[in-house]
Amino acid sequence: MRTGKVSEAVLKRSVLRQLNKGSSAAESRYGADCGILCREGGPSSACAVSGPLPGFECDPGKQVTAVVNNLACVGAQPEALMIQAVVPVSYEEADLREDMKRLGEAADSYQMKILGGHTEVSAFTEIPQYFVTGLGRLDERLAVDPGKDRQDSDKDNTSGSGNTARTGDAGNRPVRTMLRPGQELILTKWIGLGGTAALAVRYEEELGKRYPFSIIDQAKAFQNLMSVAEEARAMNHFGACAMHDLSQGGIFGGLWEMAERAGVGLEVDLKKIPVKQETIEICEYFDINPYYLYSAGALLAGTDQAEAVIAGLYGLGIQATVIGRVTKGHDRIIRNGEDVRFLDRPAQDEWYRLQEIRMSL
Repeated sequence: MRTGKVSEAVLKRSVLRQLNKGSSAAESRYGADCGILCREGGPSSACAVSGPLPGFECDPGKQVTAVVNNLACVGAQPEALMIQAVVPVSYEEADLREDMKRLGEAADSYQMKILGGHTEVSAFTEIPQYFVTGLGRLDERLAVDPGKDRQDSDKDNTSGSGNTARTGDAGNRPVRTMLRPGQELILTKWIGLGGTAALAVRYEEELGKRYPFSIIDQAKAFQNLMSVAEEARAMNHFGACAMHDLSQGGIFGGLWEMAERAGVGLEVDLKKIPVKQETIEICEYFDINPYYLYSAGALLAGTDQAEAVIAGLYGLGIQATVIGRVTKGHDRIIRNGEDVRFLDRPAQDEWYRLQEIRMSL
């Protein structure tokens, strides 16, 4: 199998189907940011897991940000972490201590407790491997039942009827876990932020031979923009329908996952997808596609109230752009001026494809 996330087919056939035998819900969980545990008469909770991130494998603090992003996408308040660390024999205790310091600082920044975990030294790894599990509490006023939401979405596709998610008091709007036809697609910040930062950090010296260091430094600074917790909380307030943290596979991967999970179509304007010039320059140098590049830092959402959401985010200093809309059926269309193409199934993230090419040289 290729490096990076397993393909959609492998995930459905050899992971979800095996873990959920006899359950029709297995495939509906494809593309979910979190697992949700609903308790009868009690508070519901969410769980998200992050393994080594592209380009930041040795930085467990970035994994904390990743699980917080995923929790935020379902309206969960992050509460606690579990850590698993596997380090090589050559790793020094001082290095491990520094990693744990960064992890602790990241947890403190999100006011999360570290419940525990497991740490071991292994002869079968050459670099440290960190796996972070994040636990969060769902706001019952905002949460909806994922299974019901899928059924409602299916009704929308067949009859065109509207639907309303469960709400709490009048001052709170529902968070929907899936897209619905007729909604507009909003993207926050810019695509490729995480991947661009990873490339700038890993290949700083090489890139310095072609570009001014001001461009490289700016690209490295994108790693400070990888959190989407603030915009996710704001969207909860302003009434966003569905949210998805863009990570491996980039914007094209994220669009497919959201649409496939909800069973809907999309129509996206490629020219409206925001991308930083530093990302364009660095992707051009490595001959990679920014639309398939690791995009932590960008949040994809579907909403019935795009204008209000964008205005609210703007007030917080967060850029947001309407890039398309959700449609009935299953056609997922990308428009680039007069050119029209269909969105492909998620491809290997460009970070991993580049690493494979370089290793083969």
